[in-house]
Amino acid sequence: MSYQNAKTCGLAAVGLAAIGIGLGACTTTLSSSESMTVYNVSSDDTYIAFEQPGDIGNKILWRSDVQTEEGLSIGLGSGHCTQLDDEENFFCSFVVDLYGRGRIAGHGVQRTEPEESTFPIIGGTGEFKGIVGEIRSRPVENRARFVYEMKYNLKK
Repeated sequence: MSYQNAKTCGLAAVGLAAIGIGLGACTTTLSSSESMTVYNVSSDDTYIAFEQPGDIGNKILWRSDVQTEEGLSIGLGSGHCTQLDDEENFFCSFVVDLYGRGRIAGHGVQRTEPEESTFPIIGGTGEFKGIVGEIRSRPVENRARFVYEMKYNLKK
């Protein structure tokens, strides 16, 4: 069951259980597995330092060009990250906007570079409405460029 479907079914189950009514299994039909690779190229970052021990709580606000491997611009990425520890792990929420197609949202822990990070996809719009899956992120050019490898299904 997808995160989004589990969340919906879970809320329904809690509400119905409170009044003593049973709930059958929730099901979702998914498309076949799809994948896409894009490159997130840093263009506009702002770092906000709060001068706390270990830099915990510092923020990064960012906006980036989303490109094909060949460098063709196909969208924008944007998000914000909060530093979790003195090892420079961050919790990030972000959106990848693919021009004319829709948006894909994700969030999770961006591990200390150069380690790879995996984020759950938490929603989408346009042709990505009903999306479930994950995004693997890894730096390829010293934080100036990241590759996002997306594996996903769409709810039918």
